[in-house]
Amino acid sequence: MIIKGLVQKENIIILNIYAPNTGAPKFIEQLLLHLRNEIDTIIVGNFNIPLTALDRSSRQEVNNEKMDLNYTLKQTDLTDIYRTFYPTTAEYTFFHQHMEHPPR
Repeated sequence: MIIKGLVQKENIIILNIYAPNTGAPKFIEQLLLHLRNEIDTIIVGNFNIPLTALDRSSRQEVNNEKMDLNYTLKQTDLTDIYRTFYPTTAEYTFFHQHMEHPPR
C-alpha cells in the first residue's frame, strides 16, 4: 500500500511492504529503485529477509541478493529504525531447517 499526502505542508510517501518469502531481496530492491527520486519516504512492514547478522540465525546465509539489497538501502539513504534504537540486540523469527515456512 502506498499513501501520498501532506504532513505539515511537506509531501510524504508512506509505503507498507510485506515482501514475499521467496524473491524478497529483488522485489524490495526494484521497489526502492522505483521510489529513489521521491522525497520523504517512510517505509514500514516486513521485508521477510534478515539484513544484518543480528537479524538471522547462524544457519541462514548471506548471499549476493542480500548484499545487493543492503547496498541499495544505503544508496537510497534509508535507515533501519529498529537497528538505530537496538543496535546490538539479536532478534529473528523462529527458523527451522526442515520446515518450508516458520510456524505462525
